[in-house]
Order: sequence, then structure tokens, then C-alpha cells
Amino acid sequence: MSSQVDDFQQKHVSFSVVEGKDLPFHCPPKEAQKWNMHPKVFLKFNKKGKAACPYCGASYELA
Repeated sequence: MSSQVDDFQQKHVSFSVVEGKDLPFHCPPKEAQKWNMHPKVFLKFNKKGKAACPYCGASYELA
């Protein structure tokens, strides 16, 4: 089994960049379409500046 990232993984692994001015940050973000919303949850970023939504799995990273 190869340890390289394949085309599918490259297309489907992503994160959104969050700026400090946007804190406190919540998912879904303000610009999310209403039909696609789950309950709002405020995210706590780890020491590496990363967070993931427990509802949808969206990944976020502080800039």
C-alpha cells in the first residue's frame, strides 16, 4: 500500500483559514447556506491553531 496522497484525497481533504479577527469562531460559518446548517458550535483551536467541527467534520486553521 502506498503512503502517497492520491487524487481523491487531494480533492477531498481541505480546511478553511480563520483569521484572528474572526474569533470567537463557530461552525457553520456566517457565510454558510441556511439549508446546509447544523446547530452552531463554537470551536476551540489547539496549540497548533487547528480545530474540527464535531457535527460536520469541517477543518479550520488559524492564519
